[in-house]
Formats: sequence, C-alpha cells, structure tokens
Amino acid sequence: MSTELPVLVGIDGSRDGLIALTWAASYATLHMAPLHALYVMDDERPVPPGPPPTEPDDGTEVLDDALQELERIGFRDASLELRHGHPAQVLLQLAERSQALVVGRRGMGGFAELVLGSTSQVCTALATDVPLIVVPDTWDQAAPAHERIVVGVDGSLEGQDALRFAFELAEKTDAEVHGVHAVEVRESYPDPNVWVDPSREPWIDTADELLAQTLEGWTAKYPDVGLRSRRLTDHPVLVLARESQDADLVVVGGVGRTAFSELRMGSVARGLLYHSHCPVAVVHHQEP
Repeated sequence: MSTELPVLVGIDGSRDGLIALTWAASYATLHMAPLHALYVMDDERPVPPGPPPTEPDDGTEVLDDALQELERIGFRDASLELRHGHPAQVLLQLAERSQALVVGRRGMGGFAELVLGSTSQVCTALATDVPLIVVPDTWDQAAPAHERIVVGVDGSLEGQDALRFAFELAEKTDAEVHGVHAVEVRESYPDPNVWVDPSREPWIDTADELLAQTLEGWTAKYPDVGLRSRRLTDHPVLVLARESQDADLVVVGGVGRTAFSELRMGSVARGLLYHSHCPVAVVHHQEP
C-alpha cells in the first residue's frame, strides 16, 4: 500500500461522478498514490415528490457502481467510504488529509448557470490546502491526450503556485505547458490618436513584460518540459475557455483569504467552471 496521501474524489451516483472518479484514478496513478472515493449522503436534502422508494437509499448502490468502474479501469489501490452530512463540508474536511480533491461538474448544455453542481462551486471556493480539480462530463478517458496544459498567467502569487502544479503534472505526462495571459482592453485607455506609436497598442509592452517575468526560471527548473506563452486580447474566462478546447487541463490560481470572507474562488476560476471544455484545476496560494 502506498504511503502517499490519497487523492480524494467525491462521488454521488451520477454519471459525472463516475467520470470524476476515473479522472482521479488516472491522477492517482501518475502520483503513485491511493484513491479515496467518498459518497456523502445529504440527510437534509428535500425528499422528491411521488411515492417513496421500495427500498431506502443506504448508499450501497452508489458504492457498488464506483467499485465496478474502478474494476473496469483496473485501478485497485482505492478505498470507498460512505458518510452523512453536507457533501461539500465533509469533502473539504477530508481534503485536509489528501493531496488533491476531485469533483465532477454537472452537464452544462445551454443552462450552465442553472445546472452546475453546487458542491463543485462550494469546494472550489473554499478549498484551501490542496488543489481542487473539477472534471466536466465531456471528459473522455479513451480520447487521445492533447499533451497540452494551459495555465492562466496573471503575475500573482496564486499564479506562481498554478505554474508549479502545471509543470509538475506536465513532467509526469510528457505534456507541454502553455502560459496564457489575457488582456482585457478597458474603455478607459486613451484615444489611439494620442498613442506614442499608433501602430502598437500601449498595453502590449506591459503584458509581454508580465508574461516574461512570470515565466522566468520555470524552464530551468523543469528542463524536460516544453513551455510556450501567448498574449491574447479578450476576457480571461473567454480566452481560457477557448484554449481549453484542445487542452488536457486548465490551471488557474485561486484568490487569497481576506478578513471579510472565507471564499477563495476568483471570478476567472468561477467562470471556467461553467465554460471549460476540459478539467480545471484551481490552486490556492499557501501562506507561509
């Protein structure tokens, strides 16, 4: 049995929960870590209308389905557990003794804001000690890998932690890291007629400098990992969502804890949960 901290994954009996389970098993294999699959029965969930089920839900069916999925993919170093309580709270409590927390995202369709699972939102907002990976139901284990990990670059401390996570994973998967900085052009920029060089937008030099400074040194730390960088003009969520179409993972930083709120999910991470075509990893900066 591995002595590594486990990879924790939330399951709930849904198809996207099984997809998250499969992704988590792949991640655990890469890190030679055990997998801990957790089903939390929400005792406060409203009872659906209609006649009561012939047999009470004791969680057995959900755990059995998860076990069958693990057997199908040949993953054996796993433990399955049933607990009672609020799903997000229990997951976050156990995440403190895990190396990553993985949850599924409900099918997006045309009603993304309405159908996104609340557990993934809460976990992404509050996860403080471990990376949180949200896996969409469009992820397909059998599809060929793009060998491309996209990282949102914004110059923050959280962004540096996101880069570290991306490079470590890229080294294990032979993927290339793509650092992407999105420049959202503000209406407050001066009129183009007063620019020093009318052929060059004034925000380009600042953006290029930020990219160069943020990515400096990472190639030396991970010489076997390829690195590319891009500066694109648009809202960060839209940029990263487009980049996610041919990526294996998009990695973004969370936001630091403030004196006013426990929420640690930035607007870019929140937007990506709705719109990303591939799994999204949210990495929070750890205070010393």
